[in-house]
Amino acid sequence: MPSEPLEADLVDRLVRYGLGQGEARCYVAMLAPRAFKVGEVARKASLPRSRSYELIRSLVRSGLCSEVAGGRVARFRAAPPNEAIGRLEAFLAEQERHRTAALATILGGLESRESGAATGVGDEPVQTLRRSDQVFGAYERLLDVAREEVVSAVAMPWTPVPRPSQRHRIDAGVRMRAVHERAVCGSRAHREFVGRFAGQGVDTRVVDRVSAQFSVFDRRLSILHLTRPRMGSRLHESLLINHAGLGQTLHQAFECLWERATPFDEALRQANGPGRTGDGPDPRASRHRARRGREGRFVGRD
Repeated sequence: MPSEPLEADLVDRLVRYGLGQGEARCYVAMLAPRAFKVGEVARKASLPRSRSYELIRSLVRSGLCSEVAGGRVARFRAAPPNEAIGRLEAFLAEQERHRTAALATILGGLESRESGAATGVGDEPVQTLRRSDQVFGAYERLLDVAREEVVSAVAMPWTPVPRPSQRHRIDAGVRMRAVHERAVCGSRAHREFVGRFAGQGVDTRVVDRVSAQFSVFDRRLSILHLTRPRMGSRLHESLLINHAGLGQTLHQAFECLWERATPFDEALRQANGPGRTGDGPDPRASRHRARRGREGRFVGRD
């Protein structure tokens, strides 16, 4: 087993190659010539057992560890570091190819369009959405055609507008997940809105900040919001993109957010801790956010 400084260096290196912190810590915890139980990995990685199991399964899907057959208790063995790094390098190269193809498609689609009036879900690779009714209409249609999973990264500020229940889509087997900014916990209207959908089965977590706001439907169709609309404005600058490469890239970005996010219920308990009521001023009116330029164009990732 590597020493602690070497462990930290390896974790940092794995993170640079695209793994989340939790995945990297679980992988390093399994670096020994034997198989490990989930509980052993959790203790070494200083992570909850349930969370460790989820992260180990992610490593299995990535080919960075394998489940050892036999026995009544699941055991897992990590792939050698050089093999793991090689697989991550190959994955990053593939992601870069997807990203390059996606950007070329977006640029080509934008150059070929003269207006943003179309809002249907057709074969066009890129459609521009410039009004709130176009955005809401696109969401409703994409939710109706989704068959596997919908993920959303949502940044403040936004207006809680009554929306139809998604229980029927969840009951049909569509997994729905959302990551919100922690500021939603400070506004009663936002808490109730998010909590209502969480109660319908939308798996919800929060992070301190969401840098890019988007939704991905079945890892192919994406709605990417280029700017944060001003409160009360019906104008948007969003793109509806039909491209698997970009969809997979945005989905991976969502997974990175998801891994370090806090479950919504836990975030509410933290917001309502000792000396806090959780009923602070509406985050939409926050001058601090205005000073940070939250109305501006999105750049980079969280």
